Amino acid sequence: MKKTATPQKFITISSLSILLSMLTVVMGAPLLRVLRKTYGPVAFWILGLVVTGAAWLLNAQPLALFLGSVWMTLGAYMELEQKGVGWWISGLASVAIGSAAAGLGLFGALQKNGINTYAEVQKLMEQFSGQVQKMNPAVKLDPAILVQQIPSAIVILLIIALGVGLIFERRVFSWLNLPREKIASQLKLLEYRVPDFVIWVAMTAFLLTMVSFGGKATSILAVNIVNVVIVLYFFQGLAVLEVFLNSMKAGVFMRVLTYIILVGQLLLVLSVVGLIDYWVDFRARLNKVKPAENN
Repeated sequence: MKKTATPQKFITISSLSILLSMLTVVMGAPLLRVLRKTYGPVAFWILGLVVTGAAWLLNAQPLALFLGSVWMTLGAYMELEQKGVGWWISGLASVAIGSAAAGLGLFGALQKNGINTYAEVQKLMEQFSGQVQKMNPAVKLDPAILVQQIPSAIVILLIIALGVGLIFERRVFSWLNLPREKIASQLKLLEYRVPDFVIWVAMTAFLLTMVSFGGKATSILAVNIVNVVIVLYFFQGLAVLEVFLNSMKAGVFMRVLTYIILVGQLLLVLSVVGLIDYWVDFRARLNKVKPAENN
């Protein structure tokens, strides 16, 4: 069957990406990457503006905020990727652009709803945490801490959306039977590695969360940095896990079970593995084992 981009597939991709983005925020990312690569930037950006604008006009500001920031992040990353910019710079710039869009959208939403002060924001968060605790009494949330960690929550959401888009893009191309163009600057997922300097940023931030050198503001900034770094190293741990499963020639059942346990239940373990990988380099060791076994 010939791989072609048809109007019917455009409608399918658009509908599914919007639906999944509305339901999960991040799971529509692979479809959005396929949409941009297959039908071009004009279709991608026009659809994003229409969907985000419609959500805003329908008084669904939180939805518009999430959709718009994720759309901006993915779009900016792919524009830079197409120009041959390296994946780390592309990722850093696109997440920064998406975060700025989310910040502006959040400010606009608060202004529109008459929330102008930090105290009013904290009161709104108290209402939110109260509703969460009603649904699940076992969950204990501190509204003050939640407000302080909003910046890292936005950045983490965008990083996860970008990561999900990169990981599942190839499968979506295959499922929709569409031609996939390979880009020289595209990230090789199994080789994903956080730049070395980030380890020093992480260690400094972690130290500042334990010992306050610059007051409360410094401690809050450090906590937000640690949150983001944990997610970056989670994806590195995920790459290590995938290389390990490949070296073990794990079957479908083993892979599913491993991912359910580690990704679903022990997410922090993979972050620790990714962090330790800076010193140990698990993948290099696993790659050395395979030729020895073959010999």
